[in-house]
Amino acid sequence: MSNELLAQIDRVIQKRPLYKEALSTYRELVGLLEGIEPELPSVSKDEAVTEMKVEEGFPLFPREDLPLDVKAISSLFPRLLEHLSSQKREDSKALKKALDRVKTDPRWTEHAITAFLSRDETTFTTMAQEVNLEPMVLRFVTSMALKPYMSALREAVSERIEKDTWDYGYCPLCGSFPDMAYLDEQGKRTLHCELCGSEWSYPRLKCPFCENSEPKELGYFASEEEAGFRVDFCKKCKVYIKTLDMRVVESPAPLELENLITLHLDILAHEQGFKTPSG
Repeated sequence: MSNELLAQIDRVIQKRPLYKEALSTYRELVGLLEGIEPELPSVSKDEAVTEMKVEEGFPLFPREDLPLDVKAISSLFPRLLEHLSSQKREDSKALKKALDRVKTDPRWTEHAITAFLSRDETTFTTMAQEVNLEPMVLRFVTSMALKPYMSALREAVSERIEKDTWDYGYCPLCGSFPDMAYLDEQGKRTLHCELCGSEWSYPRLKCPFCENSEPKELGYFASEEEAGFRVDFCKKCKVYIKTLDMRVVESPAPLELENLITLHLDILAHEQGFKTPSG
């Protein structure tokens, strides 16, 4: 996972040097995770159960019940925090405080991971504030620690997921929301999971978050900085999703990278009153 992603990051930096700074920290953290071979708990392969879940609209695993080794994931936190705290950052003191906390109390880290996966924003935000960190920074560290394990899980169960028959706005593997979308050469929309990276098709004229399909309540605005990028929004639930148009963008990067280098679109969306699914 890491070697391929590192190569993609290097390609994006070479092709679009404007984003070198934005991708440098991410590249370093991906490098720190290189070589990790996660061991996943045994996963049931009951095809009947899988088929029933798909028919009833349930993901293969709910976020709060993913077959993951939370203790093993927790062990990655010190490595990530130590690197980030050694950089010239405004929140370096807070990162060091967080590092001290996870070294002295591993259960704190496990609790943070559990709150993150269960979408317990109140608890997660409180824990971030305990170490003077912005919740988005703790969320970023947590997602990075989870990355090798979610990638391994996706590869292990990918054959069991019928993405072509899945017509919901949440991930068929873990039930998470999409963080980006892309339009293919035929204009069909595909969503990208914020947590595990799975992709699945979804109607263009339908909100993934509230299923609103009223054309008058759906819209988008395009990026003025770079052609082929836009923000799709829903006036009903006020949630947005960034979208890459592959009919315009040549050799796009993986969506997890495109998500990092399109933060200007997030800012514009928030300025216009729209939000992400988590608020």
